[in-house]
Amino acid sequence: MAQVTLNRLTKHFDDTPVVKGISLTVADGEFFSLLGPSGCGKTTILRMIAGFIFPTSGTVLFDDQDVTHVPANRRNTGMVFQNYALFPHMTVFENVAFGLRTRKVAAAETADRVARALDLVGLAGLEQRPVPQLSGGQQQRVALARAVVIEPDLLLLDEPLSNLDAKLREETRDQIRELQTKLGITAIYVTHDQEEALAVSDRIAVMEEGECRQLDRPDAIYRRPANRFVASFMGNMNLWEGVLTTDGGRTVFRHASGLAVALSAPAGTASSVSLPAPADKSAPADESAPADESASAEDSAPAGTVYLALHPQAARLTDEDTEGTVAGVVSTRRFKGATVEFTIDAGGVSIQVVENAEGPLAGRQPGDAVRVRIPGDQAIILED
Repeated sequence: MAQVTLNRLTKHFDDTPVVKGISLTVADGEFFSLLGPSGCGKTTILRMIAGFIFPTSGTVLFDDQDVTHVPANRRNTGMVFQNYALFPHMTVFENVAFGLRTRKVAAAETADRVARALDLVGLAGLEQRPVPQLSGGQQQRVALARAVVIEPDLLLLDEPLSNLDAKLREETRDQIRELQTKLGITAIYVTHDQEEALAVSDRIAVMEEGECRQLDRPDAIYRRPANRFVASFMGNMNLWEGVLTTDGGRTVFRHASGLAVALSAPAGTASSVSLPAPADKSAPADESAPADESASAEDSAPAGTVYLALHPQAARLTDEDTEGTVAGVVSTRRFKGATVEFTIDAGGVSIQVVENAEGPLAGRQPGDAVRVRIPGDQAIILED
């Protein structure tokens, strides 16, 4: 197996920078994902690791060996492509055996290794099946068997599930992770699918415009995104622009609409949310906060612009008109089976809420008046 180190890796196509100074280390035996939208540079990085293209500058190391300009056929990597890249005129056996035959492995050993690889991916018995007669999922597993049969130091996967339907994508995703764990092989996985990356990765590098915006464990990236791009890319996040103030000893996020979310609270009290009536221009910004005549002007002075991020699963519909809730109207309702996704219009602020489909308020329909509880202690404040 191999540890992979990228040191200030860059790639330009003509005068266009596609990868911009990427430095990271993939540990031996780790399942590492490059995640990002189309055009962010993730596949270009994978192709430089594979040796299909060479970087404009920077280095690629396998363990302590510099392989920056070593051609692909001398790197001992296994590659699984987005379009499978199988030979349609060959059988399953011939496709999987191709890499071994080019390495001049003896026929008996080739047969044994192909049989073991096909057994690993659940295709034993299909050795003589022509590739065009296979389903998409079976073709993907042939591509995976072909990649691992050569016993590579590194397994590279470029959007391997994008051509499969949703259910098969989930099944094959889990099979890939199980196979990687069983073999103990280092794997680098390219995807634009957030759920896919979260489900299989030990660590994720979130890419944008050729740069790494955050590199961390899946749970850390999901719970604590580093910036607005990561927060919005990792899911259907509530993201509001505003300022932070202090009020009565509490830190409060304030939106231009008047929405105020208390992020901290004095001992023995709860964080709160308020939305003053827009027509009442004389009302204080947070009528739920107790008056504090001793508070200085500095306490309520806004700082620079910040952004509040909140997962839709953290917000909750409620019938209770209490501190920490805000009034709104259901704009949209999307039934997703186990959950229901709502968009709530709260006085000019759009709030995304995810409820359990069996919950008491999950049946609310567009046009219904509701209240939303926004837990300030689960909010994430971002500066950029």
